[in-house]
Amino acid sequence: MEPLTLRMTMYQALRRVTEDRPRQEALICGSTRLTYGQLQERVDRTGTFLDHRGIRKEDRLIFLLPPGVDFITLFFAAARQGAVVVPLDPRALPQRIIQVSEQVAPAHLVTAEPLSAPLLQELPSTITVHPVEKFSPGRMPEQPVASPPAVAPTDLLAILYTSGTTGVPKGAMHTHRSLIAPVVATLRVRELWLHRPSPTRLIRMGRALLRYRERLLRAAGRPQIFLSTVGFHTITGIEVFLQALLMGDTLIVQPHFHPVEALELIQRERATVLIAVPTALAVMLRVENFDQYDLSSLLICGTGSAPCPPNLAREIQQRLGCALHIGFGATETGGGVAVPDIGDSREDQAETVGRPLPGIEVRIADDQGRPLPPGEVGELWVRGEGVMMGYWGTADLTAQVLDEEGWYHTGDLAVMDERGYLRIVGRKKDMIIRGGRNIYPEAIERHLVSHPAIREAAVVGVPGRLGDEEIWAFVILEEGSDLTPRQIREYCRGALETYQIPQVVRILPDFPRTSTGKPQKFRLREMALEGKAGNQKVGE
Repeated sequence: MEPLTLRMTMYQALRRVTEDRPRQEALICGSTRLTYGQLQERVDRTGTFLDHRGIRKEDRLIFLLPPGVDFITLFFAAARQGAVVVPLDPRALPQRIIQVSEQVAPAHLVTAEPLSAPLLQELPSTITVHPVEKFSPGRMPEQPVASPPAVAPTDLLAILYTSGTTGVPKGAMHTHRSLIAPVVATLRVRELWLHRPSPTRLIRMGRALLRYRERLLRAAGRPQIFLSTVGFHTITGIEVFLQALLMGDTLIVQPHFHPVEALELIQRERATVLIAVPTALAVMLRVENFDQYDLSSLLICGTGSAPCPPNLAREIQQRLGCALHIGFGATETGGGVAVPDIGDSREDQAETVGRPLPGIEVRIADDQGRPLPPGEVGELWVRGEGVMMGYWGTADLTAQVLDEEGWYHTGDLAVMDERGYLRIVGRKKDMIIRGGRNIYPEAIERHLVSHPAIREAAVVGVPGRLGDEEIWAFVILEEGSDLTPRQIREYCRGALETYQIPQVVRILPDFPRTSTGKPQKFRLREMALEGKAGNQKVGE
């Protein structure tokens, strides 16, 4: 098969796989099973239909679609035409849809569910709304497949909106090249494992073989079988289906996450790679009769999008019996920046996000932008082909995070050890300053969730009366727990420094979250300031 390169467009990248393995199964979703040849035929027919519908290069298309065959087909068909995809959460509130529509001025909107009459009235009159059924094979007219227009790898392909943890969602602009770049990096890692292992890597391969035995032997050198349980409106979801399809693997899509169905799919389809957010994995582990499912095919469980507590990470390793990859990436970087290796120790897999992928530069920088040595905490900067062009229509916001040398300033606080492994310790704007000390919420959260009765924790700084910040800890308890705020604070004594112990603990049934499941800390901070964070007492 011709190597995947950054000189290809997204359509060309898919086409190379189809030409090499047309009869291999590419996509499984519900009762639909498509080979690469069948998927390619759908993409070409849909691209021709888009052309006849007047969809041209640079036209923006909003997708309000769940993960599945329709999304993937339309994504590649739009790429074929040189159009620009704008995926939104299919459950997005009307005001969000209107806001994005006003920002990107789309020509078309494709939806799986009928839009409400009030929303239709408020959308710009220049938008044509299409039900997704219009693009099903049985509904599109038979017509000769048109030749695709000229498209370049540097052309804009997608505007991907950030999850909104800060309250200000922004549209990151990505080209064909920037979305293909993370796949190229992953292929380089796979090639190093299979074709050009160094002496050091041979040792790591031996350790991995001892640890995973038959799982690794069955999967090595063969197409992998991915199970994706995440939304395609997120960079994680898009990266997963691009990784699977552009590397010539098989992708199973779960349009709506259900823990029992996910376990059944792993067992029935013999999935080797599971992708799910930490909260979904926690729910799967709590399924009744979990241990009765045959999950022995799983080699890798990949997670991200939200923090994965170390205790959950270790439970995943123990009960799934596979490697755990807690990856780090961002909407602005086109996907993964760093990821653990299958040969890494269980500790490195559970407590770090691994080392940077090939072709990606990282820097741990101080407030003046100077590189910091190993072991020092600073802001993580990233540079590489996957970094976005900028934010749509907001040059001022772009200038705040992209510098003249091409470095993307992530806003994440990280530390790199002498071996090159990265550990994310929090968000720069979440750092709490108290008594002249820098306090990293992630360290407090890690300790809190180590308590067996605490399922999840989020720590924020709230302005105090004397100018310092108070530490507020919001926690979600395991079902049936009667743990009190006082007991939670006592649990912190002795394990944390005195200045790290939360002044206030609030117990909530759930957190306000982004569409990817991350706690929205700005909302928790607002709740604290407004005095609406629950009626539990501090515990003193």
